[in-house]
Amino acid sequence: MFWYDPLYDVKSFSIFYGNPTEQKVENLKEFDAVILEPTAFSKVDITSLKESDVKVFGYVSLMQLENWNEELKKHIADSDYAELNGERIYIEEWDTYVMDLRESHYRDALRWKIENYVIANGLDGVFFDTVDDLDYYFHEDQEMQQNMRSGYVSLLEELKSAYPELLILQNRGFDTLKTASKPYIDGVLWEGFEASDLQESEWAKTWLKYFKKEQLIGKVRVLTVVTDEESLKLSEKHRFPAFMRTGGTYQE
Repeated sequence: MFWYDPLYDVKSFSIFYGNPTEQKVENLKEFDAVILEPTAFSKVDITSLKESDVKVFGYVSLMQLENWNEELKKHIADSDYAELNGERIYIEEWDTYVMDLRESHYRDALRWKIENYVIANGLDGVFFDTVDDLDYYFHEDQEMQQNMRSGYVSLLEELKSAYPELLILQNRGFDTLKTASKPYIDGVLWEGFEASDLQESEWAKTWLKYFKKEQLIGKVRVLTVVTDEESLKLSEKHRFPAFMRTGGTYQE
């Protein structure tokens, strides 16, 4: 094994996006790593977790702007919203808009968020969610998709240059990872890792083979989110640390 990934020692992790009680902070200390909503945790909470040798990652939505975040929206221009067929892409389920990663102004807004929510509070790394949008919404326009991915790479290069010790986790977006972001990513989260898919889906089988190899040679640490015991066992079999999601949200 040619392992050099900085997340190799992560054998367990948790995801929690709610407002923590003192007891919840104590519970999170049992894990090697935790992904959390950085605006919900105090500096005292973060310091307490880090003193217990927990690697702390702050949630950052790469491609979707949350309407609730009025502070971040102050840094957003009209040109930062992505469009398809001349219309903004609104995600009603989450009350978010898909953003245009080609725009340097939007990337600056993301950097502001990371520097003020993650770096300033002493977190170890960034967890980029919604990377899948790069693969999903723009696959019919390959030039736009490629330029979006190039924007993502530019952001990652800037972050790694400014903060060499900053760890970066990416949620799904497997095609984007393979073609663009892999050199900058320390770990990938396979949310929705399901044993049934890996029995029936050629897509899932192909990516399982790919990530087993990438992890073996130390290119990336693979983490999973599972919802049943069969999937948990399969993840453990492949040495992918798993988080068992038992509820509908990550706020329990």
